[in-house]
Amino acid sequence: MTAPDPTKKLGALLKRLRAAHGECCPDLACEGRPESADPLLWQLVASFLTWEAGPSKAAAAAKRLHAAVVDYNEMRVCLPGELAGILGDRYPRALERATRLRMVLNELYRREHTVTLAPAAAMGKREARQYLEGIEGMHPFVAARVLLLSMGGHAFPLDERLHAALAEEEAIPAGLSVADASGWLERHFRAGEAGPAYLLLEAWMDERAAKAAPKKPAPKPADKPRAGRKKAAKD
Repeated sequence: MTAPDPTKKLGALLKRLRAAHGECCPDLACEGRPESADPLLWQLVASFLTWEAGPSKAAAAAKRLHAAVVDYNEMRVCLPGELAGILGDRYPRALERATRLRMVLNELYRREHTVTLAPAAAMGKREARQYLEGIEGMHPFVAARVLLLSMGGHAFPLDERLHAALAEEEAIPAGLSVADASGWLERHFRAGEAGPAYLLLEAWMDERAAKAAPKKPAPKPADKPRAGRKKAAKD
């Protein structure tokens, strides 16, 4: 039996998603960013929150996180447990992502004497990628997402969550690790195509998560009060 062609499977999946959502979807993880906020740092935090969680969860968590701290410098000096507590006990890998985020912010401060990604934004795309990937605590998914969505670079963010869904659809070659599948997807798309395709797949992942979420049971109707017993008639 002929093995399924992942290129055709991926193309069919994206065609279906374009029919449902249009050519591209917004970056939901960055919804609510005020105009005064640093777009690169906001994207950095949003991408950390999207990793193994999805953009809808990330957007809600970003609101909590940005409301709880004054600025990125305060976020940098918060203890990992404090940041994880803001995200919530049920947030996937809360402590690990809080630890990594804090490490990245502190490494930026050590390099630049302030929390900023401006130097990376001024570099060429290859140098910017090397800069991002070389930051202590950085996760490959986060570096790829920031590069793709906010720096105009070519990459394809892939975490275990999206990797498993694409493997289930047979839309990536069988047996590839997350890193190798990310490289395959990056090579599959031309420059300028990866961003819209990635955002469509993230919208698809949000839909899958919503369908898989257990439905809350409908509230039980209130019991009708029992009629009081009539008093026995006096003689």
